[in-house]
Amino acid sequence: MLGLARTILALSIIWLLGALLLGAMGVRRRRWPLGYAQPAIDFAVGCAVLATLSILAAPLGWRVTPEIVLVAALVLAIPAGISSLRRHRTERDETEEVPASPSWVPQLAAVLILLLAVVFVGLAASAYTSTMFWDGRYIWAFRAKAIFVDGGLNQQTFTNLARYRYTHLDYPLAIPAAQACVYQVLGHVDERLAKLVGLVFWLGIVALLTGYLRRRMTLPWALGITLLACQIPLLVYHAGGGAADLPQAFCFLAAAVLMADWVERGRPEDSMLAALMFGVGALVKAEGLSMALGGALAFGAAWWARGKGFNRRAVLLGPAALLLPYLPWAALRARWGVPSLQVAGMEVRPWPELLSRLRAIDDALLAQFRNWQHWELMWLLVALGLVAFVMSAWRQRALAPLWGLFFWQLGVYTGIYLFSPYDITWHLTTSLDRVLLHLAPLAVVAAASSLAACGAPAGPMPLPTETGVWRGGSPK
Repeated sequence: MLGLARTILALSIIWLLGALLLGAMGVRRRRWPLGYAQPAIDFAVGCAVLATLSILAAPLGWRVTPEIVLVAALVLAIPAGISSLRRHRTERDETEEVPASPSWVPQLAAVLILLLAVVFVGLAASAYTSTMFWDGRYIWAFRAKAIFVDGGLNQQTFTNLARYRYTHLDYPLAIPAAQACVYQVLGHVDERLAKLVGLVFWLGIVALLTGYLRRRMTLPWALGITLLACQIPLLVYHAGGGAADLPQAFCFLAAAVLMADWVERGRPEDSMLAALMFGVGALVKAEGLSMALGGALAFGAAWWARGKGFNRRAVLLGPAALLLPYLPWAALRARWGVPSLQVAGMEVRPWPELLSRLRAIDDALLAQFRNWQHWELMWLLVALGLVAFVMSAWRQRALAPLWGLFFWQLGVYTGIYLFSPYDITWHLTTSLDRVLLHLAPLAVVAAASSLAACGAPAGPMPLPTETGVWRGGSPK
């Protein structure tokens, strides 16, 4: 029990770093319903802060000790406190209207919350009693051990391949840094406890799905869809496996939901927080780089759609929030000559071979969509939601970022398979389920929101001005 208590302390430290940074930026969302997911967003940002501390300390030969982390927290606490006081004095009411619920809703909602709790307890017990799967152990936790045992990053981590053979050298460091923090607080390596990092991101997906869907439907429907999505076997398996695929799914979902929320409601803070989550996603897995590019394109499209009007603060800080999380890691890789495994060896193939690969990709996707043991009926819900969106896209503009980012990233993954240097059958077999997992929560929230919007009043959705005031009156 002492080890578990220390792990909770380590996770709390990570959360505190993220909460203080976002507090200093003045972008934390506090109110129901989407504000309930803020602690998980704080935690993801805290992982990025820890990784950045390790990266900045590496060229100096410093060890990232708990004392350094404490100093960083104290430095962030001062502007966070000032920002919190200023916001408390000037903050407008963020209370949001949600669909009315019948009198029996609290009882049903309590049952669904209990079922979610049962899933979480089972997931936590499974994660604690089972071993890490291959990717978790030999990529992410292995790097966490290197950071913990060596006291931080050093060039040997990327050049001594005999010792660090399985680390996939170019993979970013947000999750290994979080696991290394757990090891530091424990004082020893314990993979069972390091895996509990993934449970925080599972809870974050629960909170984001429920909070965003509550805007469009009654609480039991929002909880029910969240329950169906978050107990999917593949999602539960990865939540307790120690790898970075579920954290990547959380970052994709958070960035897309916050961007859609900004399009719909016009809060400049949401645009900056969305940009930051795109940047954090790039520090979780390399695939986050392409989603960050998709986010930049989506922001550009919104800029054009809104008549090129933006809040000045968002114009200045948004690009920085998107780029800064990844830049220190890119600079360290350049300094130490770490190659990019994601693009190395990509081949431009003849048309017949490309068509053959495309057919293999299509067959593998269809097989995944029909795979009940992995996904149950999730992709059927996504298909229905897509039909609903296409039929009434003209009055669902706030949901366009969700679908646009989903198809953008799916297209990127398809392109990687087309030009991959690896055997296409092997590559699809070993990775397709995981890259679809990155997009699964995003697909669910887009589909469920589109289905709910089919019953919304007709009429175009007004767009917010640069000050966040709606041109067409208050949103419904």
